[in-house]
Amino acid sequence: MSLIKGFFAKPTYSVQAIGADRAEECERLHGASFAFPWSSADFESYLTDAAIIADGAVNDLTPKGPLGGFVMSRLTPPDAEVLTFAVDPARRGVGLGRILLERHLLNLERGGARLIFLEVADDNAAALALYERAGFKIIGRRENYYQRANGERRAALTMRLEL
Repeated sequence: MSLIKGFFAKPTYSVQAIGADRAEECERLHGASFAFPWSSADFESYLTDAAIIADGAVNDLTPKGPLGGFVMSRLTPPDAEVLTFAVDPARRGVGLGRILLERHLLNLERGGARLIFLEVADDNAAALALYERAGFKIIGRRENYYQRANGERRAALTMRLEL
């Protein structure tokens, strides 16, 4: 019975630093989350930059397997900027994004960040709720910043977290 139970068990994830070897996975997750995704070459460039902090949700049972999500920021103490954040659509709604963001913010703080900035589409209710629960506050708005695949344009909300 325990073999069958283990076979059907939901995967658990731990948050770990990721590097350029995860560029293709980041591209896949980004493509599932954004209308105009970054390429694996873009991710390779970012993930080899010394100012970039990147964390991934790694499956504890298959650590070399696909990421459950990732978040990437540029750290320039005392500031940091969240550049992108994506969670596998099959893993959304179960708290993985919250855990990933919490651990990432701790890593940014350890790196010297005191103010963390990000931009999010004004209609991304799930992301807005996540960021607000983490303590981010809206400090600005850029009209028509994001373009959707259908051509629709949305405003970007600029948010800040003071640590």
